[in-house]
Amino acid sequence: MLRKIKYLSLLLAVSFSICSCEKVIDVELNTSPNQLVIEGNITNKLGMQTIKISQSVAYTEPNDYPAVQGAVVNVTDDQGSSWIFTESTPGSYTFGAFKGEPGRTYSLKVNINNVLYTASSTMPDSVGIDSLDVKVFNFGSEKQKQAQVHYKDPAGIANQYRFVLKVNGFQSRSVYSENDRFTDGNNVPSVMFFNGKNDDDDELKTGDNVEVEMQCIDKNVFTYWNTLSQQSQNGPGGGVTPGNPPSNISNDALGYFSAHTVSKKEMVVK
Repeated sequence: MLRKIKYLSLLLAVSFSICSCEKVIDVELNTSPNQLVIEGNITNKLGMQTIKISQSVAYTEPNDYPAVQGAVVNVTDDQGSSWIFTESTPGSYTFGAFKGEPGRTYSLKVNINNVLYTASSTMPDSVGIDSLDVKVFNFGSEKQKQAQVHYKDPAGIANQYRFVLKVNGFQSRSVYSENDRFTDGNNVPSVMFFNGKNDDDDELKTGDNVEVEMQCIDKNVFTYWNTLSQQSQNGPGGGVTPGNPPSNISNDALGYFSAHTVSKKEMVVK
């Protein structure tokens, strides 16, 4: 009995010692230098084509990306055509109106303070949305509505897609991308789970206006969006540390340059 009392006393003393030896440690967070961010899109729709240029900020700072002004921006294609983009608003460089052509390769050159950034992207053939409807999921006694897009994947051709979902004008925070690795030549139904402004806004409601844009993208651009998609599914708390997705732009710039086709459809949820 005496031995048990001594053991308990020793255990309490050790526990007290551990609890009373807590030390406050100041962790220094390393912040990487700002990097150039380029977001460039050339589409097959006649209209203004836009290249946006900004700088990244540390993750400890607000998501207010400073515009990069005074850049020289030029786009060419493999047929010898050339377009010089002008700065319409700070950090936004535009040329219009013109449209890209499927099958052509477009090259981007951005010169900032005599530093050259380059990228290229080949516009795939167009695949359009056949229809848009609502997929209903049953969770016990509750039902949840989500958008579902239908399209026909061309057989024998490697295809990659990105989708942009907007509900009542708000773009979903999720990234939607897929390829035809397992659906080559099939009629494909694809569900897009809406990610709204808050957790109570992650499903469709009667009367909602839904718009889906389908983009046919090349392999490098797919890698960019697919990496972002995987990170959004697994972080935060999912065990994956977010990182910069692989860019198709040279000189360690962030972002992407995409020549892609566009197909859009809208619906009102019933």
